[in-house]
Amino acid sequence: MPDMFDGDMTEQHSTDIESLEMAFRNATIALPPEKKTGLAYTLSMWSRPFVMAHRIPVFKRVWLYVALMALYAFAVDCIADRMITTHLFKEFGSVSSIGIILGLLLVFRTNSAYERWWEGRKLWGQLVNDSRNICLKIRALDTIRPSEKVRFGELIISFSYALKHHLRDTVPSRPLPGVGPLSDSEVRNIPLHVAGKIYDVLFQWRRDGHVDSFMSMQLDGHALQLMNIAGSCERIKNSPIAISYRAFMRQGIALNLLAMPWYLSQEFSILWLMPLVMISTYFLIGIELIAEDIEDPFGYDGDDLPLDNICAGIKDTISQILKVRDDRKFTRSMEMPRFDLLKENPLVNPRASGNMKAMDAAKSPEQK
Repeated sequence: MPDMFDGDMTEQHSTDIESLEMAFRNATIALPPEKKTGLAYTLSMWSRPFVMAHRIPVFKRVWLYVALMALYAFAVDCIADRMITTHLFKEFGSVSSIGIILGLLLVFRTNSAYERWWEGRKLWGQLVNDSRNICLKIRALDTIRPSEKVRFGELIISFSYALKHHLRDTVPSRPLPGVGPLSDSEVRNIPLHVAGKIYDVLFQWRRDGHVDSFMSMQLDGHALQLMNIAGSCERIKNSPIAISYRAFMRQGIALNLLAMPWYLSQEFSILWLMPLVMISTYFLIGIELIAEDIEDPFGYDGDDLPLDNICAGIKDTISQILKVRDDRKFTRSMEMPRFDLLKENPLVNPRASGNMKAMDAAKSPEQK
């Protein structure tokens, strides 16, 4: 049997091994960063949430509720002693069952919302993995031309951006690379349209003999996961926590906060009453606002999933694997109307770039 390597290849292989050994000998050992300890670091770590409170996403909304409750507590304290009926709240304050029930409901509310957020993160992590794996297998195929591999990479990247727009109820600000202008019917579900183009390419390669049956099954498994991920994300987005439950929670929080100054004023002076009311308001309202933000993890709020960063990461990785040009411009988000009985329903999200007029201007002539 002839030798698998000729003399030149054996010599080159030995040279590569010697070069690696020399590199390892001369390389400096990278030590892990030393873990910071000490009183100063401990104080800094625990004081940072208070010093940087203004940068917490939910704080930008909760501070107004805290200020209003402080004014309300001050007004209650001024008139409480003049009203005979307020002494009834002294006995009411000893009943702690209402607070316990409200606490249990808040725990369930927060856990349910966080479970939806974490499931969305796992789905987008799976999208990153399947995008990489399918492109790595495409790169290994010598029967496919480089230009076709680049176009396929553009479609994979465009799918992630299309899914981001679809989950945010937005439209692309420019045509997606590899996809082109979209008609009105295609805009309704852009990921479905992009996934169809991905399948068209895979089937064309199969018909042309570029991909055998075994590799076709491997690629089809990754392509199938794209729409499975999209469907799971749609399930999270289109199945919010029941409106009746959210409304009941807010009614319980509001009534508890409105009654709190009346029975606390019988036990504490104004110097203790206002801090207690403000702290209770901060946590009760804050937990509800956090749950409201993360129950729909695909939005723009600071506690939502960083879909723009994830899409950019997919773009950078696929560009490295399939040599997609780094200067290809993908899309930014432009808001479309959304509706929820318990949320504000602006036509345009202030965080989104552009407005409804810009959306119309961004459409192609065929769309108009």
